[in-house]
Amino acid sequence: MSDSEITASNSGNIEAPESVRHWADLIRDWKASSTGDHLIPVGGCSKPGLSQANSNADAVVTSARRFSTRNLAGILQYDPSEFTISAASGTPLHEVIAALAEHGQTLPFDPPRAKMGATIGGCVASGWSGPGRWRYGGLRDFILAASFLDGLGNEVHTGAPVVKNAAGFDFPKLMVGSLGRLGVLTRLTFKVFPQSVEPQTWVVKCGDVATATLHMQTLSRLPIELDAIELCQPGMTDPDDWCIVLRVPGPQSVAESIMDRVKNSVGETEMRKLSEEHAEKSWSKLLHVDGEVSVRIPMTPRQIETIVQSFPAQLSELGWRFHFGLAGNVMFVTGSGDLSLLDSWLVEHGLAGLVLDANDATTRGTQIGMWRHDEVVVRVAKAIDPQRCFAPFQFGEPMHFVRSGA
Repeated sequence: MSDSEITASNSGNIEAPESVRHWADLIRDWKASSTGDHLIPVGGCSKPGLSQANSNADAVVTSARRFSTRNLAGILQYDPSEFTISAASGTPLHEVIAALAEHGQTLPFDPPRAKMGATIGGCVASGWSGPGRWRYGGLRDFILAASFLDGLGNEVHTGAPVVKNAAGFDFPKLMVGSLGRLGVLTRLTFKVFPQSVEPQTWVVKCGDVATATLHMQTLSRLPIELDAIELCQPGMTDPDDWCIVLRVPGPQSVAESIMDRVKNSVGETEMRKLSEEHAEKSWSKLLHVDGEVSVRIPMTPRQIETIVQSFPAQLSELGWRFHFGLAGNVMFVTGSGDLSLLDSWLVEHGLAGLVLDANDATTRGTQIGMWRHDEVVVRVAKAIDPQRCFAPFQFGEPMHFVRSGA
């Protein structure tokens, strides 16, 4: 299978087993029919970079074939009074969101790319939470139960569809960010929240990155409940200045009280409230982070200034852009072309990147940069996929190996 086929973004061109039983048969027959290829399950292919096979130590991309869960669709159980919902993994996110909205409820972590065909299973497998994670928590805080097919074709049911549950190993949370490398998700259960009332969007103009970082850290420590805090470089929200974008919960009296605290904290800094139309466009841009090539990079707020100062000038000259989400705890980079230079820069700074979107020039796989060893995930993967049916993760060497060779 060619790299261009691996990075194709239209799930309609990808074979989709009709049922869980067909998926199980596919997995059980895989070793006999795959000629050494690995299996990568996908949903709506709204994040095609995440379904690339990783390259090995010699930069050779692992051979892989993709199959879609789009036929495993439908809301299976929803009781608004219990604030829980269960859906098949291939259910489009927009259907889940619409069903919840009818009862004034929502998935408050802002699952990205719902309007681009993302599925509930792809949302979990990507581990990508949106701006709402700042106030409400991420995917891991809302997933209650998960069913999946392991590498032997057995369907495993984990967790329980109740809010309070502390029984056994928490497999549902382990499946968050699994990228389809641990199994094929078949059913998922979430707890949900009431929708925010009349939220407002404010932009705080900060001038340079140092001032913006200082103000953002100040706001993140205030005893107020901001729904979201994002930091944008010049050219995204304002043509000349670094800006902090805030989503402030309503109703109006609550929003006014919160913004009074914000104004007292940032001093004479210019602020403006966005219209509903402008706010929707701004959050759509920050939430979906779509581009020819886009990469998600976990980090810490303390690294922002160093990252901005050291970001490769060659990429900036080619039009690559970035912004910082979750009050500086994650960086999103978008551009076009090959990822080699970004990959080297990430390694230099000890950062790891997940490739959300990739073009035909991308040959680095889903995971780029410096990925550290995760012994728990490695052992779990060996236990539930002993025949290595699914494409492998990319991890660094165990630390004791590194020390012994030093």
